[in-house]
Amino acid sequence: MIGRFFRKWFGARGATPPAAASNAWPLVSAPVPVADEGVEAIVEVPAGALPADEVEDRFYRLILSAAPSFEPAMTPAEQSLLRRLKDVFGGERFDVGLLPRLPSVVPQLMRSLRSDDTDSRMLAEQVSRDSVLVGEIIRVANSAFFRSTKPVTGLQQAITLLGQNGLRRVVMQLVMRPILRTGENGIHHAGERLWEHAERCARACSHLGRPACDPFEAFLAGLVSHTGSQAILAELEKYGDAVPQYSRSFIAALAQQMERLSLHAARHWDFPSRVVQALSERADPADAGARTPLGRALIAASRVAMIDVLIDQGGAEADAVLLAVPGQSFTQAQLVECQDAVRAANTVEA
Repeated sequence: MIGRFFRKWFGARGATPPAAASNAWPLVSAPVPVADEGVEAIVEVPAGALPADEVEDRFYRLILSAAPSFEPAMTPAEQSLLRRLKDVFGGERFDVGLLPRLPSVVPQLMRSLRSDDTDSRMLAEQVSRDSVLVGEIIRVANSAFFRSTKPVTGLQQAITLLGQNGLRRVVMQLVMRPILRTGENGIHHAGERLWEHAERCARACSHLGRPACDPFEAFLAGLVSHTGSQAILAELEKYGDAVPQYSRSFIAALAQQMERLSLHAARHWDFPSRVVQALSERADPADAGARTPLGRALIAASRVAMIDVLIDQGGAEADAVLLAVPGQSFTQAQLVECQDAVRAANTVEA
């Protein structure tokens, strides 16, 4: 699984990346407001372009197995349910025991990986405490991406071959997968979709973050962007059918609560400051809150990944792509390119 991820994202050495289809997104002329000028200009917009609020509403309905709704305002029952969720998760002093737990080896390993003075022998000693992690690292080192002339049998040899960035990706992907996929029944279904989103968001954030962002921090920000979702979904299940149909306002408020809890998790786990800042900016109700390059990349990447999951699950047409908004960091061409890159990676994986 992780070996395929390296091949599909970084490409096999010496291989030519798959070319994007020239007509992947049918283009039409459409008027789009030009920022700060109060006039309209004709720009090329993909026929299947969806605005951000529509993308998020569809994605969270997929996660919740909720039917579409065009009701804009929250009902009294929804307001009551949202207050209960905020009582549990909304304060800065909420019980951190509600957050997912990282394996004990991860925080120490992450601190070591931030230091240029850490050698492979020290890393091997730390990793060796987790037999599952050891097996995954050796398996990835033997994957086609690295093409070692001899089979890798030792942990230190594998760590040297992967390098620090490769090792960090293996560790975090292995750790985050069960955290997002945990649960039973409806929550398990949601977990599968959340994990699909996490993988694709990591790819998209790495793509959109270039060259301004640290590659691993961009990858990490995308991968952990929904770590708070499972705890809220579990709490939501306690109330059964208290709300038969979710309004768009409730879906938006619930999504924001998930984003804020993911921010709490990143802080609690002592993730890099730029990753925490990006998650903080994403949890802000307005896009204007995204002031850093990583924050801007994460917001767009999360929505690009949502569309990709929706396409696979029948929640959006095959030509769907995120609609660019003038003045919000990424052009339509950049978003289409990112979407093509994510879709190409999915094709390689399949």
